[in-house]
Amino acid sequence: MNEAIRQIKKLGTEERAYLETYFADAPFWLMDAFQVVWMPKNRTFITEGEAAEDIYILLKGDVVAEEHRVKDMTYGFIRFHPIEVFGVMELMLEKDEYQTTLVTTAESVFLKTARKTFQRWFEHDFQAYRMECKKVGRYLLKQARKDRLYVLLQGVERIYLVLYKMYQAYAVNGTCSLYISRKDFTETAGVSERTVTRTLKALEEKGCITRDGWRILLTGEQYEMIRGLLEDKMYEFEE
Repeated sequence: MNEAIRQIKKLGTEERAYLETYFADAPFWLMDAFQVVWMPKNRTFITEGEAAEDIYILLKGDVVAEEHRVKDMTYGFIRFHPIEVFGVMELMLEKDEYQTTLVTTAESVFLKTARKTFQRWFEHDFQAYRMECKKVGRYLLKQARKDRLYVLLQGVERIYLVLYKMYQAYAVNGTCSLYISRKDFTETAGVSERTVTRTLKALEEKGCITRDGWRILLTGEQYEMIRGLLEDKMYEFEE
């Protein structure tokens, strides 16, 4: 038994079942081509614009996708948990460069192989291709729904939504602590600096957030308070 299969066997029931289905018809040469890679927290392992030469499968840990296209601004817009395959979207869309920057937010374990090696199998395996199509479709639908929310919500509610999403993307052990400048917050929420300053001050006075300058702390209890504020304007929430 090679190391990749050994690592899959160690996974929890749900994660192991997913990969066993994903690789049900995979040839032995593919599994032999995988390397097991351990990465520390805060490691950027894929950078937008670089050649998409490798495929990574997240077995353990957490990863956040970061947006860097706006000058002097970094925004984590989605968090990934096992099992997730990185680099396959670029393969499916026939993109030669990675489309997103990805960073570990905890110590993580991956399976890694060359894109060309993975492609030889993936493009001829209906089950694996179908599973990835479903994931990409769900992601695109979620992003479209998110964009519509920002159009429909008022300025203050947009700030609540940024805090809500921030906790989901960066919380570790039930607490989120993140530095975000007034400028970054303004551009992310699409509201004026005055509205951001006034709203965050009001939230701090209500105990919904804790601040140290522009470092914002959200506990699980405070996250639920923000969620409660949004419930007055929204019928459903995406976790």
